[in-house]
Amino acid sequence: MRKEMNTATHALAPLLIVHALGRSKWVARRKLWLVGLFGALPDLLCPHLSLDARMTSWSHGLPAWGGFTLALMVAVPLSRGWLGWRLAIACSLAYLLHLFCDAIAGGINWLYPVADGIWGKYWVPPIYWTPIDIVLVLTTYFVFRAIPRWRKSRARAAGEPLGEVGES
Repeated sequence: MRKEMNTATHALAPLLIVHALGRSKWVARRKLWLVGLFGALPDLLCPHLSLDARMTSWSHGLPAWGGFTLALMVAVPLSRGWLGWRLAIACSLAYLLHLFCDAIAGGINWLYPVADGIWGKYWVPPIYWTPIDIVLVLTTYFVFRAIPRWRKSRARAAGEPLGEVGES
């Protein structure tokens, strides 16, 4: 049985949170992928297949999060407006959300590699992680794809004469 969230879920959860908070206030649509990338970054940098491997993963601790957050803060003024402060904060929080999700999915070593600071356990039973993954994938699809298409088609239908609604 799988004992952790998958990397796709770590990428999708922050996208949904940013969207729920009002995406247009935080992140331009064409840059939203960066928030998802930072949500998945700890697993992409140091993949692991077991809880023991995650406990010794340099990317799954607060020192790594602090380092990436510092890098983002340095990058903002150097990016000439491409990477704004709000986007940088959203990326940093996506990385931190990944760590929190792993903490409730068996725990992480928060201070690794500097010191030992293991915290967390299976607060959400592992049997629920696959259904949660499925719900996140479906919710992401509906929020970013199905609902916008439905709204667009309704707006188009409202602006066209009744005889042309079904025509393309």
